[in-house]
Amino acid sequence: MDVLVVVGQTPNTDILQTFVGEMRQLDVRVHVVGTFAQKQIKADWGIDTLHRVATDGANLDWRARGRAVHAHPHERFWAYVGGDERIRGLAATADVIVAVDPKAYYSGWELARLNTGAHACVGFGAAQRLVRALKDGTAPSPTEPAVADTGRNVDQISGAALLLAHEKVLASRIGAAVARRVPLLPLPRQTRVEMTRTVTTGLFSARKTRAAVATASAVGQRLRDTGSRADVLRAATRRALGQGVTPDTLLESARADLAHADTLFAADDVAGAAAFVQHALVTAFHRVAHIDQRQSPLTEHTEEFVRLLTASPVAKTATAGRGRLRTAAEPEPGRPRRLLVVTDGNDNFLGLIKDHYESNPDVELKFLDIADYPGIKRLAGGRVRLIAHRLGGEPMYGFTAEQHLRPYLDWADTVFIDWCAAAAALFTAVDPGTARIVVRLHSYEAFSQWPRLTDFSRVDDLIFVAEHIRDLALRSVPALTGPQAPRTHIVDNGMNLSGFALPKAADARFTVGMVGIGQVAKDPLWALQVIRELRSRDPRYRLVLIGGDMDTKASQAAAAYQRSFLRKVAPLVKEGAVERRGATSDVPGALRDVGVILSSSVREGCHVGVMEGAASGAVPVVRDWPFFAGRKHGASTLYPAEWVVSTPEAAADRILAVTADEETWSQHCRASEKHALATWDWPVVRGEFDRVFGIG
Repeated sequence: MDVLVVVGQTPNTDILQTFVGEMRQLDVRVHVVGTFAQKQIKADWGIDTLHRVATDGANLDWRARGRAVHAHPHERFWAYVGGDERIRGLAATADVIVAVDPKAYYSGWELARLNTGAHACVGFGAAQRLVRALKDGTAPSPTEPAVADTGRNVDQISGAALLLAHEKVLASRIGAAVARRVPLLPLPRQTRVEMTRTVTTGLFSARKTRAAVATASAVGQRLRDTGSRADVLRAATRRALGQGVTPDTLLESARADLAHADTLFAADDVAGAAAFVQHALVTAFHRVAHIDQRQSPLTEHTEEFVRLLTASPVAKTATAGRGRLRTAAEPEPGRPRRLLVVTDGNDNFLGLIKDHYESNPDVELKFLDIADYPGIKRLAGGRVRLIAHRLGGEPMYGFTAEQHLRPYLDWADTVFIDWCAAAAALFTAVDPGTARIVVRLHSYEAFSQWPRLTDFSRVDDLIFVAEHIRDLALRSVPALTGPQAPRTHIVDNGMNLSGFALPKAADARFTVGMVGIGQVAKDPLWALQVIRELRSRDPRYRLVLIGGDMDTKASQAAAAYQRSFLRKVAPLVKEGAVERRGATSDVPGALRDVGVILSSSVREGCHVGVMEGAASGAVPVVRDWPFFAGRKHGASTLYPAEWVVSTPEAAADRILAVTADEETWSQHCRASEKHALATWDWPVVRGEFDRVFGIG
């Protein structure tokens, strides 16, 4: 058995000597080639061949020598190695080719391509294990040469691919750069795809996420087969999202999936097309890209997200409105209006609405939480089946949905679906009959796939909690404009604010509070900047954080943000600048200690914590939410403009101004409380629900 050791620099001589000794005991010949300090390596250690390659290009013709001079150093080294007839002869008969250092990795891979029967690896340890496996017959066989699409044989070997995808190779900048070129070589389609998978997997393992994504993108541009292109781009894009990174290929990957969906749909493969439409939606509206970051590509590149669904024939079909067979009808005379309230495991904003209509003699109320009904819940979660149904397939989905929902739709005069999510998509998958359909979209749903899967031609009225959310939805969801679009309304969340006006604690004037820090969107790191700036001017101020930690299992992006927050908040807690109180069921009581209520969020629909804080008499300081800053509507149109600031420094300025003295602070407290109760308290808001629901 022959082992060819390729070195680009002098290896550790103790390790080399030990390796050679172990190979001699296994009756294995060792050949060392490359560049090294010849005096430091002795042939009498048992090395069968010790050959130092010429690095002056003397063994190359003038053309190859000229190319080598201007090549990457590792490719230049390969020019010298590959141009050496003796080394090529040793490689042709080698059973194992081992590259020892980064400079040798590319040459080792090229030599392995010359001998498709050899096994390739990185490092002496890997070579030792491989030799032992070959000796006892447990080593895997190298891949046979593949046949190119053109019919020509292409020397390709899985061991060579693994050589360049080895962690030691990819950990170095140059090694990664060389490895990324491999899938771009003239290769058969399937070989290119497998090579890409191997190299990108290695790059991701080496935490070179952007390099992995860029490699997949470059390969995707060379693949004509729509399925292969979609698979390559999706694998890399989803892996990046899984690592908490929004990749540059987000929309490119979604477009590739839709292109393949178009191909399948044209071939009458409805189920396959639906699966790829779902792939595209999951990628384009992934929570890491929009929910668990402090910015969203949807707000910056809205038109591209719209084109994503309007440029693809299958996407247009899947999201097209089918309309309703009959218009919504008024209830029969002499009986109460029948109101069905629907949610899916989240009734946080429904308590006052349910209480109000349960006590109204002109209303007969039913409440449906689809999370309590496994059959309905499964239908709502079956997104691929829903898409296939909208594409004209899956007749059983439509039949089953009809069986589950028809009794509710036939009973109700008005169906109010809270959250424009799975329940809204499911209910609009069947014709509503004469029932009036009302949906409420809060905030996060605008950044999800669900409004794209909701048939708004079957929705009569769509409620938004704020103008800026309506603006975003109308810009980004094509179905919300046009002749079949629903009527839209702005109705504030129903909140009972009257119980928040409790006497403030003695030191509340110097206490800045935040209610809710459990999401990346709340951006408590910005609040830490505010308190640092504030205390640099007056150390009496402190920050109280009310609410539980983020769900670090939601995504790597959320986990990374939480780690950063915990690291930065710890010293502030230690010095007394920040107090963390955790979650509480008594928010009015907790707000007694708060004199200034802070919103540091990057996005909100309507920040309930600010409204509750204002109702308690705390003075609001609201960041100009970056997702909507500079647009027609945003924080400064939802709240009085003087509440809104753009920077931590401006926030500190406002806090110091409104708390300058006891009388100034008290005046601002009373004004905040008055505005909150006059604008957002339930007695003010409930009439808007009556109006939209048609209950007089």
